[in-house]
Amino acid sequence: MLANLQQRPWSIHAYATIALLVGLHSYIDALMDLPGWELAFEDMTANLAPQFTWTRDWTIVTLSARLTIICIPVAAIWVWGARFARTLVTLFTFILLASFVRVIAEGSTPLDALNTAKTLALGAACALLFTPSASRWLEPKEEAAVADVFE
Repeated sequence: MLANLQQRPWSIHAYATIALLVGLHSYIDALMDLPGWELAFEDMTANLAPQFTWTRDWTIVTLSARLTIICIPVAAIWVWGARFARTLVTLFTFILLASFVRVIAEGSTPLDALNTAKTLALGAACALLFTPSASRWLEPKEEAAVADVFE
């Protein structure tokens, strides 16, 4: 396993570290404000499911799902070198950055320095996935033919 760990380029390690740190920070920060998130989720779903009542437990489950959504592509890239995960991460990063630019352009909401830093860090982490060494890591791996296994 350690030999396999050393094969990963620094950009893959850096991407995984940055994405996980941002995800964990957002998760812990949200857990510190459960009533606020419960109210926010209730407002978001009021028209879609008015009969559903948000509780503290559902809020924690939803916040945990958000963390998992970050962890799955990180694992797919870091552990397996899954190329489709880079595409997915790039798409979500593009949406995140487009939303960030829209908020700046509107100018109606003052920017939070920490959230701005996290957004820019995720953008930089995504860019690391396109370095030459990361691209080599994400290339399809040669697998032994099934017939070779039985010989």
